[in-house]
This record gives sequence, C-alpha cells and structure tokens, in this order.
Amino acid sequence: MSSVMQHGYLLIADISGYTSFVAQTELEHSHEILSDLLSVVCERIETLLTIHKLEGDAVFSYAPETKISRGETLLELIESTYAAFRDKQFSMKRATTCTCKACQNIPSLDLKFIAHHGDYVIQHVRDIREMVGTDVNLIHRLLKNRVAETTGWRAYLMVTERCLNSMNVQLAGAHEQVESYEHMTDVNTYSVDLRKRYEEIKAAQRIMLNEAEADVVFTRDFPVPPPVAWEWMQDPNKRNQWVAFVVWSKGERPGGRTGKGATNHCAHGKGQVSTETVLDWRPFEYSTFESFENGKKKMTETFRFEALPDGGTRFYDLMKFEVPLPRPLRRLIAGIMMKKMNMEGLLERAVQLAEEDYSARKHA
Repeated sequence: MSSVMQHGYLLIADISGYTSFVAQTELEHSHEILSDLLSVVCERIETLLTIHKLEGDAVFSYAPETKISRGETLLELIESTYAAFRDKQFSMKRATTCTCKACQNIPSLDLKFIAHHGDYVIQHVRDIREMVGTDVNLIHRLLKNRVAETTGWRAYLMVTERCLNSMNVQLAGAHEQVESYEHMTDVNTYSVDLRKRYEEIKAAQRIMLNEAEADVVFTRDFPVPPPVAWEWMQDPNKRNQWVAFVVWSKGERPGGRTGKGATNHCAHGKGQVSTETVLDWRPFEYSTFESFENGKKKMTETFRFEALPDGGTRFYDLMKFEVPLPRPLRRLIAGIMMKKMNMEGLLERAVQLAEEDYSARKHA
C-alpha cells in the first residue's frame, strides 16, 4: 500500500432528484438518461480536474492547488458544466418521442455542486485508488445541507469559506449559511442559485465579432484544454508573460468576478494609458471587449476558443479597429501594425508557455 498527501480543491457534482427519478420510472430508460447526463458532466469537469470516481448520481473530482492557478477558472468551469447539463437535458427532451415516465420526467432532474479546499490522501491498495481524509469526509457530509430547505433552490453551487478564500474571488449576493456536523467544526458556506445564473447567461446579449467583420484574424492551436488556454489569454498576469511590451493589471470586477463590465488597465511609455472593458464573457467559448487608449476607443476584439478532438484548443483572435478609413485600407494598415508588433511570434510564445504550464500541472 502507498499513499500521497496532497493539498487542493475537491468538487462533487450531484444530480438532484436521482432517487425518486429511478424509483418512479422505467429502470432501463432512467439509467440511459442518467448515463448521458453524467457523461456531459464528466466531459466538462475532466478538462481541469481529475475525476476520482462516480458515486451513483454524483461525480467526485479533485485537483492539486498548483493545477488551478486562477481560482476564478474553477467557478467558470462549474457554471459552464451546469449550462452544458441543462442544454443536454433540453435537447434530450425535445428529441425523444418516447412516452415512458423516464423520458417525460427528464426535466425533473437538476444538478448541484459542492466545492471545498483542503488536504487529502490518495491511497493505492493493489489496483484500487481511494481518497481519504477529514476534508474528504467533510465535502461528502456537505451533500446533506440545508440550502434547498432554506432557499428553495434545487440547483446550486455551495462553496466553503476556505475554498472561497483559496480562489481569491467574491460571490456577490451569495446565500451565507453555517452547516454543522457531528465531530466536525461548523462550516461557513456561500451558495448561489445556478438556475438563475443559467437564465442570466442565456438572456445576456451575445456580442462576438466574426471573420467577415474583423480587420485582422489570428489563429493558433494550443495543445491544452480550453480552460488552460482561456487562462493564458485572459488572465492579466499570464498575458504579461507573453506580451513583453505592456504590463496589464486588473481593474474593476463587478460582483467580485470577471464578466461583463470588468476592466483591465495598462500604462506603457510616453504617458499612454490603455483600458479594456469586457462586453461579453462566455468562459471557455469566447470573450469580447473594447479597448481604449487615453480615453479614445481603439478597437473591438473577440477571443474565441474551440475544443479540438485531441483535447487541445483552437484559438481565434479577431480585431476590428476604430479607424475612419475604407475597410480594405483599414485591413491593410491593421495587418502592417500587427506584423510590426510581431503578433504571430507573441501567440507562439503564449502557446509555448501554456504547454509548459499544463505539462507541469499534470505532473504536480
């Protein structure tokens, strides 16, 4: 037997309504439905975390803290996983012509997440891997909480205070609650309604440049999953490592997180001050922002990310400049500017750093 002590994030994604769904519906179809929904959850989660095991209606995963350098990425992953779960639910319901109770009751299922941060040991006994530790016990205890009873929510994200502090983010408007369990100290938790968040994301106006609108387009394939490529293109601290001639810093973060209205700032030579403001923020899919220089709008830019079959990510950088010139001339000038900035070389550097970072995380 061998064991390794680690320190990091623990996450459980649990399907709500599972027990009654299985008990009241046809066994064969109910398990097919649950299998499809769990597959969607697993596919999303494993782009950033390691899945330890399936626990009936739940997915238990983890990641050493060195693997998630930007805590906000974990929240974005959870939200995008929930959105994928809901989208799959709707598509399954629309596509089926079956009248059995299982197929008709697909909308009765929902998804909740519990996120914690702490210590755990991975034991290896013959060919079996098992996680143990007080924090492992705690996150499983937290599945039995009073959030639904107190708020009426069926789909929610619960984050422990320790986890929130480790991620270094805020959850504006979160429901705060203390959970108590025998033989354990009280746990401060913060929860958000994922159904409400899903509706907000769906209702938000989409702002995204396409190739026809852009003056210049760059494309690069990253040999890393979308969440990692996203970090390297979005996080100001990481961008500073591959864009050598500017230094970006975080600005406003409405609600404590990056999203619509968030800003980044940069001061660079001869009194030039650049600011970028997020217009649309769809984690791991695309982001669009407008850039200003000394208060004057300079351009609109979209970063788009596409998951590749080999586990990598295709990245698109689409730029539209605010220059009062005919489009052909504007595109010509934009191309010359980007060549002078060595944009191709900068993106190659970003790919290299992302690959090195991802390799180090995998072996952490």
